[in-house]
Amino acid sequence: MKLEEKNGIVFGTYKTGPITLELAKKVVINRLEFTNNTDVPLLVTEEGLRGIEREARNYLSSEEGMKGILAGAIVTRSVFSSHLANFFMKIAYFRAKVPAKMFASEKEAVEWLQSFIEKEN
Repeated sequence: MKLEEKNGIVFGTYKTGPITLELAKKVVINRLEFTNNTDVPLLVTEEGLRGIEREARNYLSSEEGMKGILAGAIVTRSVFSSHLANFFMKIAYFRAKVPAKMFASEKEAVEWLQSFIEKEN
């Protein structure tokens, strides 16, 4: 997963898939190192994601997997990814109480995530 920060929002891009449990754990470790273990809004864009293993989904939506995320936005344009994102967001909210929302537009996702930065300041 490629990570970059813009205006207080961390942008993560998945380039390939499928995501295994091992890869999911590496992604979380890398994200926490990238953010110095601070809480941040996260915008995830997928480019070519071909699936995610059940164990990886469970881990990413656990308290440990969601650590350091104030809110999560997923930008997707494919039907498969849309279904995956909706499932993940429901699980993430119920398990970790992290607000999450899916968008077709990065601009709209950024606008939504900005409100979480303002709440923290």
